[in-house]
Amino acid sequence: MSQPPQYGYPPQPPSGPPGPLPPAAQPPVRPVPLSPFSASASAGGGGGTGRPAWRRPALIGLVLALLLAAGGWALWSFTGDDPSGPKKPGGTAKAAAAGSVVWMADSRTKPDEKGLKEAMGTWFTDSLVVKAEPDMVTAYDIATGKKKWSFLLTKELCAASRESAGNIAVVSVRFGDVCTHLMAFDLRDGHRTWEELLVDEKDAGDSLNPAKWAKAPPEIALYDGHVYMTWAQGEQTRRLSDGKVVAEAKRDTCERVGSAGGARLIAITYCDGTRSVKVRSLDPAKLDKPKWEQQLSRNDGFFSIISTDPLVISQHPSKSGPNGYDFVVLDPDSGKEKTRITYQSRWLLGVCQLRVSGCTGAMTDKDSLYVSGKGATFAYDLATGKERWAFKADENRYTMPLSVKNGQIALYTVATPDRRGRMTYADKSTGKSIRTVEHSDVDRDRKNEAMMNRIEGFPRLVNDRLLLINDGGFEDDQAGMIFAISAPAKGD
Repeated sequence: MSQPPQYGYPPQPPSGPPGPLPPAAQPPVRPVPLSPFSASASAGGGGGTGRPAWRRPALIGLVLALLLAAGGWALWSFTGDDPSGPKKPGGTAKAAAAGSVVWMADSRTKPDEKGLKEAMGTWFTDSLVVKAEPDMVTAYDIATGKKKWSFLLTKELCAASRESAGNIAVVSVRFGDVCTHLMAFDLRDGHRTWEELLVDEKDAGDSLNPAKWAKAPPEIALYDGHVYMTWAQGEQTRRLSDGKVVAEAKRDTCERVGSAGGARLIAITYCDGTRSVKVRSLDPAKLDKPKWEQQLSRNDGFFSIISTDPLVISQHPSKSGPNGYDFVVLDPDSGKEKTRITYQSRWLLGVCQLRVSGCTGAMTDKDSLYVSGKGATFAYDLATGKERWAFKADENRYTMPLSVKNGQIALYTVATPDRRGRMTYADKSTGKSIRTVEHSDVDRDRKNEAMMNRIEGFPRLVNDRLLLINDGGFEDDQAGMIFAISAPAKGD
């Protein structure tokens, strides 16, 4: 799996709100529902360290608004005898009928009193989903949820590669107080293939200290047999096979950094106090000699990498106004703008500048951009920027693109506490529905699915499973990790 998910992996956003929320996504009061992953919740509610505002997709606000309209709700815990293994949903038949909840996995780690930790990092093999948590990595069988292997990290997770390559993924873990420990491991069995220090601990400086790195945490990308790590004061490439250093460069402190690998190695940096942003296509062996470099004005806003093949970035705010995002297609050989798809008021995206998960509700394939909306998904031609079609769904719910395969696009309409989710398979060329599968309407399944839609990260459609995965902030021990729904490519 050498190509990153086509949602992209952009840099940290500005400290202010990164994008618009629809009016319904701004409720005046936040309810504190019980988690689906715990039998109880604190009667006091609130308290603790909250997730920063820019980390919350618009989807969360939409679901919260629906919760308020419903008068609030309570959940109970997943069922199952083994507290360390996947849970079987109550009331679900043993046969994995389309739309049924097949398995669920609780978080295996607990946050400390400091609050927010990261659960970034999700990778796949032919049969496994491998999930990183704040201090653990675990592999589950995609079909059954059975745990296949797990290992503890020596300290807290700092960064995770967006991609895997040749069934190898890479993470950065704290070493002392700084994030200098790099580790590569095999997704098939969890064994470590190498472990190295990024730099000596004495040379790490503040930019590799989680308490001091501000808005430029480290990023890891894989490309062409190499590991690329970038942080506020430097960048480095290593061979993926053995971890040996290939190239490195130091620089003055950058305010923000971002990268994505797969088909190309693309980096975005906001550095040196200048009024420009650099977008570079890198040769991992010659970091000081990029294949091309484009200077973008900071007055144009903030940029995120949505895809490296095709090469698409997002821009906020939109050139058409102070709200929303534009999607910009770049020439892969020069970095010059080819096509721009400007913000549409009908779109309903989350933020497009999440550190790991990328742009909530946007997806590309070779020739199209698909954008989610409230009650709809829209398709655009990457060559012309023109709308191709609009798929209309439930007008009161968020509908997002998941994948394109065999001429069909899979679209997910999210669950709410009182309305079950659904998957629709539509014709990629026309957007016309081919078939729709309603998800489980068992009360507990429906509410747990709605809760997972409030958690950062993207749904993935892999091997006939819709996987709702926590891929972002990990604030409390009530946060679930994976919720798997049967989603066969063909009808039963």
